[in-house]
Amino acid sequence: EDVESVGDFIRRWVTEHDRWASPKFLLGESYGGVRAAGLSDHLQSRYGMSLNGVVMLSTLLDFRTIKGGQGDALSDSVFLPAFTGAALHHGKIKGDKDKLIAESREFAFGEYASALLKGTNLDAESAKKIADKLASFTGVSSQVWLDHKLTISPFEFRSELLRKEGKILGRFDARVAWDSADAAAPYADQDPSYSLAYGAFSTAMLDYLGRDLGWKEDQPYEILTSKVQPWKWGADNEVLNLSDKLTDAMRDNPRLRVLVMCGHTDLATPPEGMAYSVRQMTDLPDSLHKNFEFTFYDAGHMFYLNPPDLAKCRTDLVKFIQAPNR
Repeated sequence: EDVESVGDFIRRWVTEHDRWASPKFLLGESYGGVRAAGLSDHLQSRYGMSLNGVVMLSTLLDFRTIKGGQGDALSDSVFLPAFTGAALHHGKIKGDKDKLIAESREFAFGEYASALLKGTNLDAESAKKIADKLASFTGVSSQVWLDHKLTISPFEFRSELLRKEGKILGRFDARVAWDSADAAAPYADQDPSYSLAYGAFSTAMLDYLGRDLGWKEDQPYEILTSKVQPWKWGADNEVLNLSDKLTDAMRDNPRLRVLVMCGHTDLATPPEGMAYSVRQMTDLPDSLHKNFEFTFYDAGHMFYLNPPDLAKCRTDLVKFIQAPNR
């Protein structure tokens, strides 16, 4: 219903403004990437509206990549390179950033994934070797990794990395670290990177609505809210995954290009979630995988709040939009 309603709005706007012949790009940010993926197929199959490009900004296609569960260790592999990015920023590990994150990624989906698949069959000596490597990639001691059975959630990592300093990390941007009210807390109970942006976002939006647009809004500006519940996923007891919709859109429109923009310190939708989903698009012809382009930034989920990343973001978007169709 969400995709259908937004798709109908786009169709009507394009028609009313005589823009059917204009280039068209979608940008989905955060969980909005699910909407962008769904729209990419819906606009083409329902209305014959072919797109030139889709931008996936700090987002995901498959919710399984960020939601771990008993016997499902995928998210542990997905989050590990982002832990490495955060540890590098805070000086808990040293080395070349690109090289270390690449090594962390290879380990995450290689030795680490294999070890987790063994579960209780993993012997103590092998577990210690894995824990030592995890410590080298995250700055969290091998003993802590062993105590947690080699799996640390992002909420635990955010409270653990700077525990000795009495600080917790941000979820949206792990570069942000604030004093913790409880230095012994096993989980981070707040997100300083959200707190940092919430006031500025709310003030800017309501000032823009009132001063620039002349719209006096009596309701509070909601950034994160549960008031949209219940959300209809289209299936019961199923993890939402829109990879097939984007795959279908690209197969039906081989000129459709996708730009994936990722922040190295994003602990909400880490970069490897999208990378994993793209690798799993086995129904997509090999020739079309070249239509994906990945670009990375130093900051986190809203990397454009970091001035150097904002400049790079604009450059990347302009280059993507202006690139000729293949």
